[in-house]
Amino acid sequence: MSDTLPIAAKWWDLREEEPGLHIGFEPHMFRWSRANALLIKGSTHDLVVDTGCSISPFRTAIAHLIDKPIILFTTHCHRDHVGGHSDFADSEILVHAAEADDLRHPPKSSLRFSDAKPSSIEKWKQVGINTDGAMIDALPYAGFDIDAYSYKGVEPTRIVGEGDIVDIGSRVFEVLHLPGHSPGCIALWEAATGTLISGDAIYDGHISDHSPYSDIPTYIRTMERLRDLPVRRVHGGHRDSFGRARMIEIIDDYLASRRPRIAT
Repeated sequence: MSDTLPIAAKWWDLREEEPGLHIGFEPHMFRWSRANALLIKGSTHDLVVDTGCSISPFRTAIAHLIDKPIILFTTHCHRDHVGGHSDFADSEILVHAAEADDLRHPPKSSLRFSDAKPSSIEKWKQVGINTDGAMIDALPYAGFDIDAYSYKGVEPTRIVGEGDIVDIGSRVFEVLHLPGHSPGCIALWEAATGTLISGDAIYDGHISDHSPYSDIPTYIRTMERLRDLPVRRVHGGHRDSFGRARMIEIIDDYLASRRPRIAT
């Protein structure tokens, strides 16, 4: 089936969201796995946050922007956020302790819908997604073999958690542990600018709390915590960035839909 797909003119859509902060995503990837990967320029280090599925390497897409040692921050270890981590094996790689083994030893992966769990396939079908083919609608280059796709594990160099600091010289971030979507979900908080780089803890879309090891009561506590954080700008793990007003709307919608489940 791969030979019927077109060749993408470019694999990564990369934009400068604000001075020195670049966000990339893979537009030809299945939309539920179309995660954001970030590059934040600092005076001493270049900070990369997640790497997408990296069907074509994120590192290659940002190579022209990198001129300092790289720190790679892992928000969590789902495939759509760590697919290209092995391309940064020569860098400092940060991850939460709860998911360090997942980073070292990723599960078998496939770009075929048919290889997913039956429960996932049924869920996709219910919302009208065609699950007959591949999770990409183009190839990154001629001859790309969909069925040979896999991503490699990588050894983290630093285990981080709540309150740890990620310093890139001109910008300093605090690590927040925000579990619920997964046990080791972590984010970066820059109090000086009110900037939250949240991974999948919160983003502008349907919040996923049904992944393996997701936990709704824990996610509720995370959302309640985020509501009290003086955030000005959120760069989420999926879709577009947004401001505080939209963050409050997303949180309140989630809490309104999930609190009754817990009460019963």
